Amino acid sequence: MELYDFTGFQIHLTDVKMNNYFTKQLKPFEITPDQWGILSVLDGDKATTQKELAEAIDRDQTTVVRMIHSLEKKGIVQRFVHDTDKRSHNLFLTDKGIELKSKVLPVVIAAHHYATRYLSNEEIHNLKAILEKLYAAVNDE
Repeated sequence: MELYDFTGFQIHLTDVKMNNYFTKQLKPFEITPDQWGILSVLDGDKATTQKELAEAIDRDQTTVVRMIHSLEKKGIVQRFVHDTDKRSHNLFLTDKGIELKSKVLPVVIAAHHYATRYLSNEEIHNLKAILEKLYAAVNDE
């Protein structure tokens, strides 16, 4: 088999190109795609724990803590000690974070439409289903 025949390689190439494109779109907002993932999960009114956030964006907790610290320094995220579990923290978007999320969301949607412009809605649906199956196949590793 040739390198380009491997599904994993094709997914990797696509991921690199999409990540580069998305990074360029987010650059004016001074956030990374990973930081956008955090913003998209967090809310200003509803608490999310670091563990819940790590699970939602499929990152290890150590990495999430580093990203949260960076967003805290920018005044985008607030972290409070959990009421019942002092080892845990509740995370919220600050007013600045809520405003940033609302400004970035249309850019993210436009980037999604741009990246999928050659696909029909059915193809997008099928692609998501296939990627979920591939993810499930290697998720235990």
